[in-house]
Amino acid sequence: MKNSIIRCLGAILFSLLFYGQSLGLNMLLFSIISVVAVIIIRPETKSNKSFLLAAGLYLLSTVFVFTVNSLLAITTCILAFIVFAGSISGIKNAVYVQWLNGLYQSLLGALHSTMNPNKDIPKVKSNHNYKFIILTTAIVTTLVVVFAMLYGKANPILGEWIAAINLDFINFNWILTTAMGYYLIINLTSKAELDVLTTIDRNASTTLSEQPISDIKATTLNREQLLGTILLGALNALIIIFITTDIWYILHDPLADAATLSNTVHDGVSALITSIIIAITTILILFRGDLNFYKKSETLRRFTYVWIALNIIIILFTAYKNYMYSSGFGLTYKRIGVFIYLALCIAGMITTYVKIARKLNLLFMLKANTRTAFVLVIMISSFSWDRVITTYNLHEVASPDVNYLLSMGSSNGDILYAFAKAHPEKPMNRTSIQHRYEQWQTSLSEETWQSKTLLGLLNPNTSTYEITDTAARN
Repeated sequence: MKNSIIRCLGAILFSLLFYGQSLGLNMLLFSIISVVAVIIIRPETKSNKSFLLAAGLYLLSTVFVFTVNSLLAITTCILAFIVFAGSISGIKNAVYVQWLNGLYQSLLGALHSTMNPNKDIPKVKSNHNYKFIILTTAIVTTLVVVFAMLYGKANPILGEWIAAINLDFINFNWILTTAMGYYLIINLTSKAELDVLTTIDRNASTTLSEQPISDIKATTLNREQLLGTILLGALNALIIIFITTDIWYILHDPLADAATLSNTVHDGVSALITSIIIAITTILILFRGDLNFYKKSETLRRFTYVWIALNIIIILFTAYKNYMYSSGFGLTYKRIGVFIYLALCIAGMITTYVKIARKLNLLFMLKANTRTAFVLVIMISSFSWDRVITTYNLHEVASPDVNYLLSMGSSNGDILYAFAKAHPEKPMNRTSIQHRYEQWQTSLSEETWQSKTLLGLLNPNTSTYEITDTAARN
């Protein structure tokens, strides 16, 4: 009975938060409701560290929907919700398994729980058969309505009475929203998981086991480690030459030639990612099994560690060149994307080192890298990149590309508007900026308490002043 009350209350709150509303504060409030409802109805989740981590990331992602309210933040929040749903029943599973399990939990959780009841939980006898009461009410109501309509056609007086009944007060869209909320809450709080998939993933080992090495196998391993040592030795020498020439290039004012610097950064990132993928694949092939336990492979192992360290240095140099390019010519989404790619490359280097040092298998790298990427995406969604790019370019770049800033969403309208007012001497499309600012104001004015964002709270009253082109005044 307690669980039913919580689910019904959650459904009503869901409709109150989301019916006819945009996304904002309601996402944060619903995340709190969802986590609390799951913990109350499924108290065993409180001791599940995987669930607590997923719930924390989900709550954090909804905070970013409220503070940033970008498409990236909303998309990330949905992904975090799926992982959260997958962690309710799926214990210690990889992120990709939690995604699949989360879709199953949020869509078919109640059905799974009904078809697979938990035999360990004794059934509590009740003096009231609620299923019978609901079923009886539904059948009686349906039949009364059907027969009333039939009798109304046969009797004109009764027909007039029935036609006079006004049901406009019933909002069927609100009822549908409430039903959707109840369906979602009952699925989240039911016990359900893709048993076969989650069990296989949970029981899969991420460590390599040492096997006896025969003389024939030892000969093969000796050839492999010799090949690997020569290969990585040559690659390390080549990387040292590359780093030396890169230092020379950085010290000789690369900003003087913007085109060359742009090609160096973008083409360099593509080449770097390709070379890292090829080299990591080669290392994983070499350290796929018995070579991890072969005593004569210590030189190869050291060369591998040197290669990882040198690649991290290359990544840092590339990041610095991208920083110089951005500081001189402004931020763009592509340049921010370069920083993100480089961060993922460093994460790949670290997991490769851990895999070799601790003698782990490919499954470890898959689990570690997907979880790292998932957390990184949540961290990235904490920024309103439209506003970050606009603020940086207008205040740090000598000649900002205002047309590029106008191609973004309306969230930077106030920043462009303030810049245009503060710099009447600079040529720019002031009509478009005025229109962008009005769009920004309109979006904030249309917010309700459910869809309220942090930007809306910080700007409760905004005044509009027309900005005119300098050329028009002269």
